[in-house]
Amino acid sequence: MNIGYRLLICLGIVALHFAAFVVPVTELFLIYIILFNPRWFRDFLDRMTTP
Repeated sequence: MNIGYRLLICLGIVALHFAAFVVPVTELFLIYIILFNPRWFRDFLDRMTTP
């Protein structure tokens, strides 16, 4: 997934939530994870999926 596609997803999330209510902290956290795909989050997901 390239950075342009990630930016479009994030802008869509922000636009959707700005139309309804103020941006919550969890939404900003989700945008950070989508944009930067941090290593600690990938490791967390790997640990969750391996038995």
